Amino acid sequence: MSSRSTISPGKTGAKARSKGAVQSLEAGASPQRRQSTGVTQGGQSKGKAAAAKTRRNTSAKTVQPPKKNVELTPEELAAVTIQRATRGLLARRERVWRQKEKQDYEDLMDRLEKEAFVALVRREQEEAEWKRKKEEDERKGKKEEQVLRTRLLEAAFDGEAEEVLAILKEMPMATQQCQKQQGAFGRTPIYRAAFGGHLGAVQTLLQLGADPRTHADDGSTPEQVASEEAVVATLQNWDLSATDSMLSKMKAEEQRRAEEEEKQNEAETDRLKGEVDQLQKEHERCQRELQKAFVELNKRITEHDTCVRKGMEEQAKVTLLVVHEAEDVLAKAQIAAHEAAGKLSLAKLTLREQSGGDAVLDSGGVRCPVRDLEEVLIKDVGGKIKQDGRWPLLVDTYGQAATFLRYRDTNYLDALHPGDMQPDKLRLALLGAIRFGKPLVINMMEVDLFESVQNQLDQVNPGLSEQLMNKELLQEERYLSLVRSTDGPQYARTEFMLDRIEKFSLVLVTKQRHPPDALLTAFYPIHVMLPEPKI
Repeated sequence: MSSRSTISPGKTGAKARSKGAVQSLEAGASPQRRQSTGVTQGGQSKGKAAAAKTRRNTSAKTVQPPKKNVELTPEELAAVTIQRATRGLLARRERVWRQKEKQDYEDLMDRLEKEAFVALVRREQEEAEWKRKKEEDERKGKKEEQVLRTRLLEAAFDGEAEEVLAILKEMPMATQQCQKQQGAFGRTPIYRAAFGGHLGAVQTLLQLGADPRTHADDGSTPEQVASEEAVVATLQNWDLSATDSMLSKMKAEEQRRAEEEEKQNEAETDRLKGEVDQLQKEHERCQRELQKAFVELNKRITEHDTCVRKGMEEQAKVTLLVVHEAEDVLAKAQIAAHEAAGKLSLAKLTLREQSGGDAVLDSGGVRCPVRDLEEVLIKDVGGKIKQDGRWPLLVDTYGQAATFLRYRDTNYLDALHPGDMQPDKLRLALLGAIRFGKPLVINMMEVDLFESVQNQLDQVNPGLSEQLMNKELLQEERYLSLVRSTDGPQYARTEFMLDRIEKFSLVLVTKQRHPPDALLTAFYPIHVMLPEPKI
């Protein structure tokens, strides 16, 4: 190729050097390459056009690593050096950033474990204090009743009729107490009064409804053990219809009192439900504020990380201050949410004690130590999850199960991280979990995000959340509706195996001590418990 065919007279310098580089490159090209660029002997016009095109393409591209037979100009060598230095600088910054991110995560895990332990101790103390007060009140009531019962029996045995009346006034339903207050060997007050020969006490007790027909444990009656003839005569001549009438009144009074007590219990239950509803609304408000604070912090961290990676030092200083402000807002929101959750927890505990229920167990769920998650959740030993038919919900108030699942073979998503819940990432996480037969774990932490997760699923495909919840997505290859043309051959129809699809599961994780009823109804709750502390 002649110089006249590629460059006009008078052109020197950089263009001439570019011309030399082009000639060297084309000289080393294959015949097919030379033919494709129009360079043939005698075809000068076509050679000019090809050379010009080559020069334009070369100048438009980034400097490439030189071939052995190409000698770079000083300017090109400088460009390569700058590129290498820049890549090295960016790589070092990326390494520092990743090391910091790893350290921050480890620090976060340590802090969460400490907070979980403190929260565990605090909650156990609160529940223990509540139960202690309740048990103390019950013991106090039983003790007072025992004292009055002992006084009544002793007063009857000693024949102190006025003392008997005074004691019965202190006790509700005097007639019932006359019948039910028994001492050793099943001996009632009238039995003891008759045995002691105390006529006045016997008459008083009869008038208050004591039944002279009652038997002690040995089968004897007050009349049979009476030590005075006057007492025997009084017992024999007593009109039993009066006793029956008083017994009927006593039963009616018992029924009335039982109905009244039931009404009071219902009223108390309604009051507690109203209190729980109010605390639930406050808790939901705090949850919304907490979610907002989490999202805002994630945005600010992303902005700061971007500035750091791009070397924008001044902007990074500003974004770091904004990150700290967002962290303060989050900390306040967490405190408010924790207090609201604590009040709600105690109110629900009181309500459960009132109704005698347990939220997790009443929903068909189980309790599981964190060390048994492998058998209960992953392997489903015993087939309880499969038999129930619902996807599992981990009630993980201390964050241990979330850490366990993060490092298992799962597709793990953080519902509070905007990037994780982008429709396409959510789609690929779900599709990959089905394709490779593993759990899709969505951690909502302490925020109620069930509705938000459903909305994000529906953004992937309309109605996807319902199909996933009722498991229709896994039937008749409906999961193929998630596949896009850009997903590659690994998601071809033939790559989905039935034995792997059957191993797929959707696992929701929440740190809320008392999840919403909608979650407990829609999922199979597994309450994760911490292992017993080692002594």
